[in-house]
Amino acid sequence: TLVLDEADEMLSMGFIEDIEAILKETPSERQTALFSATMPQPIRRLADNYLRDPQAIILQREQMTVTTIEQRYYLVNEADKTAALTRLFEVEPVTSALIFVRTRAGSGELANELTVRGFPAEVLNGDLSQEAREQVMSRFRQNQVKVLVATDVAARGLDIDDISHVFNYDLPEEDEEYIHRVGRTGRAGK
Repeated sequence: TLVLDEADEMLSMGFIEDIEAILKETPSERQTALFSATMPQPIRRLADNYLRDPQAIILQREQMTVTTIEQRYYLVNEADKTAALTRLFEVEPVTSALIFVRTRAGSGELANELTVRGFPAEVLNGDLSQEAREQVMSRFRQNQVKVLVATDVAARGLDIDDISHVFNYDLPEEDEEYIHRVGRTGRAGK
């Protein structure tokens, strides 16, 4: 059995050649499961080339986000984004926040800047070991830290209750990523 989870993220990180190399080395008589939040063309080609009689399960809803999520946007200059974000922390009732950035370096820079400005934050990115990731998540779940600055890849698969705010500090490349990001809040009728 071969399971490819988060295939779209592996693709966007440049691992398609590695995935294909692994697939070529596995027995032809295998069960293969491919999971992907989005289905860009390279993922479809991968599925067509390596899956036998694949069954696609596509989830679509008429409404992509729940009605309990209030969504807002602010047009700000790139140089003013951190100042605008900290202003929102000053005026909003933020009890816990997940802030999405595009890069690992950006996550560290923003977490440091927020901490300097009086809003202690921790990073959740691909540079963390599994043990460090679990420690960060434990502190976040126990409200020891209220702000996580994360990359999309690092935030995949998180199941956290009671996130009051999701900030898209850097906009995602794909619409589906936006839906995944904002869906981290507004759970269980909140």
